[in-house]
Amino acid sequence: MTVHGAYTGIIRDDLANVFNQAAERFPGVDPSGDLYRANMSRLQAVGNVAALATGVMTSVPIYLREGETVSSVTVASATTAANGPTAQWCALYSPTGVLVDQTEDLADEAWGANTAKTFDFDTPVLVAVTGWHRVAVMVTASSAVPTLAGVALHNAVESAALVTGELILAGRSGSTLTDTAPGTIGTLTANAGVPLVILT
Repeated sequence: MTVHGAYTGIIRDDLANVFNQAAERFPGVDPSGDLYRANMSRLQAVGNVAALATGVMTSVPIYLREGETVSSVTVASATTAANGPTAQWCALYSPTGVLVDQTEDLADEAWGANTAKTFDFDTPVLVAVTGWHRVAVMVTASSAVPTLAGVALHNAVESAALVTGELILAGRSGSTLTDTAPGTIGTLTANAGVPLVILT
């Protein structure tokens, strides 16, 4: 045992390896630069997933640290476009499930197939506490919500948790939502479709 606990390697070299792994997982992203957080690598988002239901939030867990600043949320549609959207926004929830902030509502703005969409917060959000936050995506549409790029798990059980302590990888909550995010995230129902969500 050393002053670094069970660690016996060379810190400088292993930190370099950590940065190398980050560069491989997130091509083009400088891990020492501005905030970039995602629930998966873009290379993993190979599915056309039915992550959304009209008027219902779908949220994913993303780890954030106190003092970090979040300006926007980016999500990519897959092969199905939004048809007749009336409300479109994202929201950031604290580790205890309380609403931190909501992005602008893009309302009836078109969202075509295979298109990335960025939702901006009116004011950059300063993270107040370190931990697993949840980032929600919500679309209300008269005809169809978009499918999203992400991962299609075998079933919702896999998304919910396989062992005690795991987080729900994609969870739906709320109902008949329009232009305003709920003050708390509510009870999550696991969904097998896990969308790629990026914070910058």
